[in-house]
Amino acid sequence: MVSRIRRTLTVQQRAAAFEHTSKVAVETAEEERRLRDEKNDRLRKLRLASTKS
Repeated sequence: MVSRIRRTLTVQQRAAAFEHTSKVAVETAEEERRLRDEKNDRLRKLRLASTKS
C-alpha cells in the first residue's frame, strides 16, 4: 500500500495527506479529552451529591 502511494502521489500530495491525517488525529484526541473531562465532572458531581445525602 505504501509503495503504491509513493508511486502515485507527488511529494506535495503526500505532505498534504500527512498534514490532514495529523489534523484529524489532533482533533480526535481533543474531542476524546473533552468528553472524558465532561464524564469526570458528571461523576464528581454525582459523588458529591451522594455524600451530601
